[in-house]
Amino acid sequence: MFDFFKKRSPAAAPAVPAAAGDAAGAGVPAPLAGRDGHVGAIEALTLDGTMYFFGFDFRSDLVLSPLMADPVLMARFASRHMAQRDGTHDKAYWAALVGFAREGSELCSNDDGRSFDSRMLAATLARLAHVRREGTPEPGFTVEYHLRYLLGAAGGWEVPEEAGSEDADLWISQIAGEAPLADGMPLQEVAARLQLHLNALIDAAPGNWATLFAVLKS
Repeated sequence: MFDFFKKRSPAAAPAVPAAAGDAAGAGVPAPLAGRDGHVGAIEALTLDGTMYFFGFDFRSDLVLSPLMADPVLMARFASRHMAQRDGTHDKAYWAALVGFAREGSELCSNDDGRSFDSRMLAATLARLAHVRREGTPEPGFTVEYHLRYLLGAAGGWEVPEEAGSEDADLWISQIAGEAPLADGMPLQEVAARLQLHLNALIDAAPGNWATLFAVLKS
């Protein structure tokens, strides 16, 4: 659906004025990395049974906001810091879009692909560590594409080249025993490179994106 990690530091969208009626902005978090005024939509993911909302700019493939469990706060954030193609809107308008985000996603059509569990992520990292030690495949191993995509979009696609950003999908397939290794490449090194890549994703992710998914870092 998307060319994962092939975007590099997209230009920020032109800023638009904040919505009227919430000038003080009490309790409303700041946009990520100065991404104020972008034209965007509301998306959601679930972590450990809690649904979190966030703003997303489809044109630039950028996450716009921290993760917010409070739907009212998400609507307030969007009314102050986001726009639609026809301009800014009030909190009631955005509250309706928050409601739509509960039911479905324009980014991920599979609900399972946007639902995560910290214990399962920790177990995945334990399996990866086992491959790093033993060099034997882990059938069924995966790190959800949508999560990796969102972390990249939150971090502004700033994962350094040395983290091997173009090869993560191949490495996952190799670790699962579903793709052949390159000549002379031990599986331990593939696993080490994937862990470096995951570490870089978390290091680049801002605010509570890094905090809530810190389990991916070793």
